Amino acid sequence: MICKSPKENYKDGYYHVRKDLEEYPEAGFICVWSRRGPGKTYGFLRMCVDDNAYFVYIKRTNDDVDLLCTGADNPDLKADLDPFVPLNRDFGWNIKPKKIKEGIACFYDTDEEGKPVGAPLGMVISLARVKSAKGFDLSRARYICFDEFIPQATEIVRRKEGDAFADFIMTTLRDKVKRGQDLTVIMFANSENISTPITNAFELVDEMAEMVFAKQTHKFIRDRGILLHYITQQEIPLTKEELNSPMFKLMRGTAWAQKAFFGDFANNDFSNIKKLSVKNMRCIHRIHYKNKYYYIYRRDSDNMHYMTYSKGPYQYDWDLNKENHQKLFWVEYGQELRVDCIEDNFKFEKYTMYDLIMNYKKFFAV
Repeated sequence: MICKSPKENYKDGYYHVRKDLEEYPEAGFICVWSRRGPGKTYGFLRMCVDDNAYFVYIKRTNDDVDLLCTGADNPDLKADLDPFVPLNRDFGWNIKPKKIKEGIACFYDTDEEGKPVGAPLGMVISLARVKSAKGFDLSRARYICFDEFIPQATEIVRRKEGDAFADFIMTTLRDKVKRGQDLTVIMFANSENISTPITNAFELVDEMAEMVFAKQTHKFIRDRGILLHYITQQEIPLTKEELNSPMFKLMRGTAWAQKAFFGDFANNDFSNIKKLSVKNMRCIHRIHYKNKYYYIYRRDSDNMHYMTYSKGPYQYDWDLNKENHQKLFWVEYGQELRVDCIEDNFKFEKYTMYDLIMNYKKFFAV
């Protein structure tokens, strides 16, 4: 029998997803990012166990799931990498993951010998294996949590993983809707990179970027039921122990420290994002990508280019939802426009516009 943890203290200097759920009850999708250390995963798992809420915990790769199960499967290694380790320590629990098959495991309460007791508390699955989840009954799931949805700099990322995650949510949600049951999707990450397959698929990049510019902590997109939560240094300050740590002193003043200790997207360049007037500019290109139209203007007096949502009579029309147009635009104009950006002759109304031109090959196989 798992005992509940003490009542959560929202002023303890850590993140509590329960507080977000209480303050934004209409949110069906919660996206949280921050520096390292506020306890995002800890708070989520604690809430699920306390509420006896079955959850699906998503990791990126099969190797991630294997590592998570390593300590439980091989106690002699004295290495436990699963996320319940600190919760077991703090609350006297003995919850451990057990591997079911490649890329899939379940979390169980276990006895003193490490054997599962009762039904699983939740399931862990890699994004690489979400198609296999169709063989599992996910109707019990109250939450889906994608942990570390922003990949680390060295991780290999599939271009379509955002679509794969959306498909998995749809598969799970379909049964829940039929039964009149709730499902909340929660995503956690450290501030590594604002433009990823996940943030692009869910079209959250510009909203997140604007929050970073303004140091805004919460934004609720009511018509989509999405809560964005940027945990800033002002909301959860670094502790004295963190400020005095050897790593903080070692990396003080570096870009790495800005993301690891302060939650900034230090890997992203926002310097070309600004509002310009299109007066005295002429519209050269209209670009259709996904469900949006972008317009590229040029000022002949100094060759300054500007990409915006503002409509204008255009010279060339491109549909980047078509493979032929993707390739032709890149060959005819895309490479030249990228050089203009590098030479500081190209500004953008939104970050996604900059990302599309500057990192074109991340989106398209050309």
